[in-house]
Amino acid sequence: MISYNNVSIKEVNTKEGEYNHKKKKHVKFAKPKVTKREVCFSEWSSLEELAADVRHHVIKNPYDVIEVSFTATMEV
Repeated sequence: MISYNNVSIKEVNTKEGEYNHKKKKHVKFAKPKVTKREVCFSEWSSLEELAADVRHHVIKNPYDVIEVSFTATMEV
């Protein structure tokens, strides 16, 4: 059986500009502001559980990018 260890699910939000009230227009940043927030760090024994959790986070926050990293090992 394959187990999925060190599963990290992060929401990545990229902000490229914002509205400036003094200039009364939208101003772009020189460099986009990227914020990463870890929403889950766990272990799963089946791919279905992992996929269900990733799907949950994508549906919960559809405007951010979801980044997933994990290691897979074979249980003997």
